[in-house]
Amino acid sequence: MKKIFKYMIVAIAAFTAHNALAQNLSSAYFLDGFAQGHELNPAKDYDRQAYFGFPLANINVAARGNLALKDVIFKNPDSNGKKVVTYMHPSISYEQAMKGIGKTNKILSDERLEIVSVGFHAFKGYNNITLGIRTNAGANIPWEFFDMTKRLSNQNYQINDLGATAMAYAELALGHSHQINEAWRIGGKAKILVGGAYAKMKMENLNLELQDPNQWRAMAKATIEAGAKGFTWGEPQIKEYNNRPGEYYEEIDFDKIDIKNPGPNGGGIAFDLGVEWDLEKQFGIEGLKASASILDLGFIKWKNVSIAENNGEEFVFNGFNDIQVKDGPGEKFETQGDNLGDRLIDMYRLQAKEGTVSKVTGLGATLNLAAEYALPSYRHLKFGFLSTTRIQGQYSWNEERFAVSVSPAKMFEAAINVGVGTLGTNIGWIINFHPRGFNLFIGSDHCISKLTKQGVPLRSNFDICMGINYPIGKSRIAK
Repeated sequence: MKKIFKYMIVAIAAFTAHNALAQNLSSAYFLDGFAQGHELNPAKDYDRQAYFGFPLANINVAARGNLALKDVIFKNPDSNGKKVVTYMHPSISYEQAMKGIGKTNKILSDERLEIVSVGFHAFKGYNNITLGIRTNAGANIPWEFFDMTKRLSNQNYQINDLGATAMAYAELALGHSHQINEAWRIGGKAKILVGGAYAKMKMENLNLELQDPNQWRAMAKATIEAGAKGFTWGEPQIKEYNNRPGEYYEEIDFDKIDIKNPGPNGGGIAFDLGVEWDLEKQFGIEGLKASASILDLGFIKWKNVSIAENNGEEFVFNGFNDIQVKDGPGEKFETQGDNLGDRLIDMYRLQAKEGTVSKVTGLGATLNLAAEYALPSYRHLKFGFLSTTRIQGQYSWNEERFAVSVSPAKMFEAAINVGVGTLGTNIGWIINFHPRGFNLFIGSDHCISKLTKQGVPLRSNFDICMGINYPIGKSRIAK
């Protein structure tokens, strides 16, 4: 956890879990032959009698954000562009460094792995059962944080809402949908959740007031919650007060944090709800349908949550004036990040509280609103609009997606779309190949653009979703 600060600086979402920011493949929303359509809207039907998939039925790795690697990593002008440096490097001007930094900067990531997935028609409707693992992560970094770390000088600063949150859990979901009349179809899904690990870091109300060229008067409030079986903060480190020689205080030593014998650490429930409305059958508007869904309405109660916090009292802080951000021996990028991370940790002076507590965390909710229009002269060509809103406090976001999908044959369908919203503009696509007995799909809502030499995307919005399923029965859609 000590290196979280460094990962913030380089704008890499290097978290392994987060507060349930799960994102399904929106590009597949308007495909009838997509077996995992119930993940987007539990009211959706499936064009085969049944399907099953295991393991790796659905792999989804995604990152979201309005802060990209290219916003904090630059080509070094002193090396003719052959090397890269952080935004903190003196060769990068303040104006250039802050050009891509917004008032609020979000980094979100999401990994979903379905171990087993089964769908079948029975009980007067369509049913599905899935068992999977979800790990998600996110960070919220205010503009003032980058302003301070770029200047690296003793000035007056006020920083609020710097934080990160993380969650990993297993999910068993049972879903059912059915037609209630010609025009309306409804569906729902109940989920049993088993918590694996949870973490939340919130740094707020940081005030730094210049006292003299080498010292700040500082006040800060910070809290870290860590919920994992076998988690321990380890032995604290002892430090001397800067302005009180001979007096000492305890502080968490992040290098000594450990997890022994990890295992399940909590449980909860969640629900998905969905509806589809056929306006052609209701009002005779040829080819027009509408739908809506709300996903992940639920919570997890975590056990064994350890808490570290500071007391928020005023103290003297030496600042960043002696941090070197330049090329040279011992001043590699990783060293620079570690130095800055160490200094930030010193500034917050976190101390572990005795014992553990229980915490209840909401999953956050995703709202989908959609409309689609199939050409009356060629019903296999459709135009769609999908609005997706993530409702999760400072990690919320919204996106509108305009799609065109085509299914020229029973065994093949594809879609391409453009998304615009809180986190920028993106192009998505999907190819779904599903002959009898076999289904392979691959797609992305946010195409990966340029990569670094290490294979890291320069933009923060990217994802890939793929899977293999095994359909049973013929397609029920006429071609």
